[in-house]
Amino acid sequence: MFSADDLGGLIARVCSLRTVAMAITFVPDAGDVLMCDFAGFQAPEMTKVRRVIVLSPRSRVTFPGTYLVVPVSKTPPSPPELHHCEFQPRSYQFFDQVESVWAKADMVTCVASHRLDRVRINGRYSRAQIRKEDLFLIRKAVLHALGMETWQQAEVIVRTKLIVQEDPAE
Repeated sequence: MFSADDLGGLIARVCSLRTVAMAITFVPDAGDVLMCDFAGFQAPEMTKVRRVIVLSPRSRVTFPGTYLVVPVSKTPPSPPELHHCEFQPRSYQFFDQVESVWAKADMVTCVASHRLDRVRINGRYSRAQIRKEDLFLIRKAVLHALGMETWQQAEVIVRTKLIVQEDPAE
């Protein structure tokens, strides 16, 4: 006879064995939306199969087969902060059509390709990609999550000063 603790442990082990049906066999582009199996991660990390948005550039060669992703959740943040990006219902056919979904840039992580699969749209595996403007907003949210939101502004100031110093007219 199993105790409740034994049964709970067994269920947790079985659930951790689930995998994405088929790992991707292609290099995704930044902005691609894929399914990611976070099995083996532990709360408060993401812990189930969910949509993610790829941030890695296609040319990522340092760690082949790994990708930087931001998970997407239907659970609204409380309260929404600058490291969250909301996608309204019907903004994309591959996100929820009734409720908003949230890109949670504070949960950015690196995952291997065996955790990733294509998104199903109307029962068929499809290529799903967000617009460049939305990818820019998610990258900006990641900067906020890392406490680096002012780095882009600092880079512009430094470049402007360098250009002014190099001006031969002075």
